[in-house]
Amino acid sequence: MSERQNIGTDVEFIKHLKKHGGETMKKCYQCATCSVVCQLSPEEYAFPRKEMIQAAWGQKEKLLSDADIWLCHGCMDCSLQCPRGARPADLMGAVRSFIYQKFSFPRFMGSAMANPKALPFLFLFAAFVIFLMVLATNGIFHGFDGQFFTVRDGVLKYEDFVHKLVIEGLFIPGNLLIFTFAGIGLTNYWKSLKENNKIGEPQMSFLQAAWKVLWDFLAHKKFEKCPTNSNRRYGHIYAFYGFVGTMIATGLVVVGEIYHYGHMFDNDFMMAISFYLPYPMGLFHPVKVLGVISGLFLVIGLLLFLLKRYKTQEHDGKSSYNDWLFLWVIFGVGLTGMGIVFIRLSGVAVLAYITYFIHLTLVFFLLWYMPYSKFAHMIYRFLGLTFLKMHGRGNKPEVFGK
Repeated sequence: MSERQNIGTDVEFIKHLKKHGGETMKKCYQCATCSVVCQLSPEEYAFPRKEMIQAAWGQKEKLLSDADIWLCHGCMDCSLQCPRGARPADLMGAVRSFIYQKFSFPRFMGSAMANPKALPFLFLFAAFVIFLMVLATNGIFHGFDGQFFTVRDGVLKYEDFVHKLVIEGLFIPGNLLIFTFAGIGLTNYWKSLKENNKIGEPQMSFLQAAWKVLWDFLAHKKFEKCPTNSNRRYGHIYAFYGFVGTMIATGLVVVGEIYHYGHMFDNDFMMAISFYLPYPMGLFHPVKVLGVISGLFLVIGLLLFLLKRYKTQEHDGKSSYNDWLFLWVIFGVGLTGMGIVFIRLSGVAVLAYITYFIHLTLVFFLLWYMPYSKFAHMIYRFLGLTFLKMHGRGNKPEVFGK
């Protein structure tokens, strides 16, 4: 006779899942239709049926260390085919959002980002930091003359409003700190995966698995296996590569500034590892063109996301608070980023500087709150899929996938 086990039901966890997208999970009667129709479900211990069981019984620790939840790409095949309307895909989203909160460091930030009531304070803090940067620029470089919205020397330059040295002095060490916090959370999550998943010995190294997962990411291959919602792939591709392009353009600007500082301090080494960039750059400078085109793709991709979610929420899955917040913030970053390029050409300093202020506030919000928001989704998914790839937990055989 088998021994009895305490399954460890967590009622509060069940309430959280119901509140954030899993309110239909109790409709599940374990017919396994979801696992049959899912093209990304592995052959053994079929996903997402076992997750529906664990969620219904409030088995929080098992779900939070279950790497299979990252197999879901939100195609909604399982939810559309469920005879009881249990919507497993929505539940998977609720579990993933809880992971950011559970493994966040410091923990209170995860709770704050998950609470809509805290949102005004988070934005106010971001705006206050940028306001201090404006004051620092005016004090250090303009002798506290109080002329914040003026064009100096006949050229509208954003560094007259918030100097690039002030930005780099805050954002570079600040981002290093935030990435350290994110690394702590990800390290704890990886330990949880290793300690609580009994799926055999690794079949390849972490680096080998990470490389394979990276190629899947870059090609967005998994979206091709989602017949119901395969058109989501294009929105993801536009937004993903648009964001990557804007980051590359920003990085090139930073490299160009190293050259500027090397010239300023007569440092040959700094000049050797960088290159000259004019400031302000013309609209047709290659770096500017890369930034504008990338920003355009980012905005288009996010518009596709937003329109699709508004029009087809019942069909394509319930969008959580974290989903909407992330989409609108990154859309705002892309839109204001495009705005500051073209508004500067108008010469209207007040409008240009206000747009720049909003842009920096949103960038601060996006980057400094990254480990606690939907932005962390990409990193946690990469880690979870790498763990599965290491252990050979792939998709079901093709004969079952047709």
